[in-house]
Formats: sequence, C-alpha cells, structure tokens
Amino acid sequence: MENKKFKQTDIVVIGAGIIGAAIARELAKYNLKIVVLESDARVGMETTSGNSGLVHGGFDATPGKLNAKLNVLGKKRYEDWIAEMDFPYLRINSTVVAFNIEEMQHVKMLFERGLINGLDKSELEIIGAHELKIREPNISQDAVGALVCNSSIAVDPKILTQTLLINAIKNGLTLEVNSKVIQIQKENNHFLISTSKNETYQSQIIINAAGHYADVIAQMAGYPDFNLATRRGEYRILEKTESGVVNSVIFMVPTIHGKGVLVAPTLDGRILVGPTSEDNVPKAETRLVTSVKFDEIGKIGKKIIPNLRIEKTVETLAGSRAIHLASDDFYIKSALQDKNFINVAGIKSPGISSAPAIADMVCGMVEEILGQLEIKPNYDPRQKSILPLT
Repeated sequence: MENKKFKQTDIVVIGAGIIGAAIARELAKYNLKIVVLESDARVGMETTSGNSGLVHGGFDATPGKLNAKLNVLGKKRYEDWIAEMDFPYLRINSTVVAFNIEEMQHVKMLFERGLINGLDKSELEIIGAHELKIREPNISQDAVGALVCNSSIAVDPKILTQTLLINAIKNGLTLEVNSKVIQIQKENNHFLISTSKNETYQSQIIINAAGHYADVIAQMAGYPDFNLATRRGEYRILEKTESGVVNSVIFMVPTIHGKGVLVAPTLDGRILVGPTSEDNVPKAETRLVTSVKFDEIGKIGKKIIPNLRIEKTVETLAGSRAIHLASDDFYIKSALQDKNFINVAGIKSPGISSAPAIADMVCGMVEEILGQLEIKPNYDPRQKSILPLT
C-alpha cells in the first residue's frame, strides 16, 4: 500500500444498510471514533430498500437458531427505538392463513414454535374460517383458518436506516458514502482500509456489514471463512385506491415461495404483494425486477384475496437476502484468525426484526475486544423527525 496519511479511527463499519446503521447507532453512544463506509451514493439502497419492512412477531424462526433468539429480543428493543426516535411505524397484526387441513397443522406448529421462541400466549391465537372472514372480509373462501400474532410492527426500513444514522452522526459518528472498500490490509495490529475515494482509514476493529458482499469483503481482508448465496424476492405495490382490502399483514403458510408471501398495507396507504423467491441470482442482479415474476406475484395475491385488483400496480421492487447456506442462520462471528474483524453476515429474514438485538450483540463483541466501554457524557439517543439523509 502506498505511503500516505491515514485517517485514524477506532472502528470502521462497512455497509450502511439497516444492519450497519443499527450497529453504528448503538456504538455511537460510546467514547469511540467510528466511521461508516457505504459504497452507494445513499444509505439503505440495497437489501434494506427491497423489503416488506415488517418487524415479525417471532413465531416463524426455527427454535434454537440465533435468528430466532434475536428476532424476539429485537422486537422488544424496538420499543426503545420507538421511544427515543421519530420514525414511521404501525402496530399491526400478522395473519398466517391456511388453505387446507395440512396447512392448518402447520399453523398450529407455528403457534407452538412462537411459545418456544419466547412469545407470550397473549400475542398469539388460532382462529377458524368464520372468525377469519369477520376480520378479513376479502379473504379467499378456501381459507380454513389462521394464526394471528398481535405484536408485529410495520416500519419503513429506508427511513429507519436514515434516522439511525442521523442520530449516530449527531453523536459524533462519520458517514462516508460513495466509498467502496477496495483494499484491506493488516499492519502493526491495525487494519488499513482503502476506498474508491482514494482515502485510507487506520482502524483497530472492522465490522463487516456489507450485505451480499460480506463474504467478498472478508476474503479481501484475508479471512475466507464463509460464503453467501442470494435469494431474490420481487414485489408489486398497488395504488392507494386499494387501501382497506386487507386489515392485517396476511401471509400464506410458508412454502417454496419462502418465509411466506403476503398481502399487506404499507405505511403510505398502498398495498404490498409478494415476494417471490429465486435462489442464486448474481450479486449484481439482486434488485432486478422481471416480467415472469411480475405475473407470478399477481397469481399469488389473488389466491389470498380473490377480488384483489392487481392491475392497480403502480410500482415494482425487488430485494434479496444474503443466505449463509452452511447454517441457514445469521453468521455473526469474528474471523477465525482475527477477533478484531467482526462479520455480520447472512442476515436474511428476520433481519429487520432483529436489527436492534444484532447491534447489541456486536456492541458486546466490541466490548470483549476493547474492555468496558464508556458512554459519552453528552450522548443523546433522542432523534426528532428531520429531512431524510441522502
């Protein structure tokens, strides 16, 4: 690496999606010099933007997995975020609809799974077809029952990401956009991180929250400990004229389509339908929308809500989850050869739900490296609603 003046920092966070932003915001309370490097011109433009934005109740994740634990912890920690920061959110029921007896057995399994994962019985109920029709008058006549979770929260992940980073910047953090990491070296117990802006940062710790490219970043640093696959999902958004067609976030029982396709109200009064599920797309095509999946989304939506006017589509979007196939779970670990290089990877659903708890976990890992962290005397967790960070 060329001899140049390095920018000194304690921690570099690579990636400014909602996971990197959550970590940055929670670390910004401490007496640390932190820089967030984002390759895009704006924050939250990749996986974060291509997302339904639902903070899941916690009944779906497999018991015993890290993502199940962090989902429930994260949902509870959202209450702190809601109290401290102004960002759009909506408390809303999640309704998992069964279309036959076999799927109803799966619904009952999800109820038991939720209790195992730590949900209270008051958060879950199983209802029959008659009650379902009362609550969701437009539901398919083929529906035989449903699981209802009353503790879900809908957020706008992009605005939340911006809010988290605005608060972190207020508390001393530095954000650099258009700063793609192009080289990482380790010299004298410090990392040297070079960016596309021809800047180099010297840092004691790297937190790798680079989404689909987290495995690439780890390999760049010399730590090829894991590989990630992609799973792209495409959505259609319907006009505000369709508002009211559903009263909750309605899921189909999880199938080959993934965690569960949905028809859901958005925070701005539209209707979201999707996602599809397509594995192993190129990393550079995770935001691609295709005509084939466009039609498939329509069929999915009308299966759930037969009178859904899917032709009222005003927008399409796609997003992809980075999948750690070896564990089918979050991969939150230091590099095998270097505890100071922290990977936060494989953050599939329920990633947004888990974001606050993931941040807490990473703060704990940082404290194990640096010792007890001191909170800044002037730290302010409060964040009033202001213009979005671009």
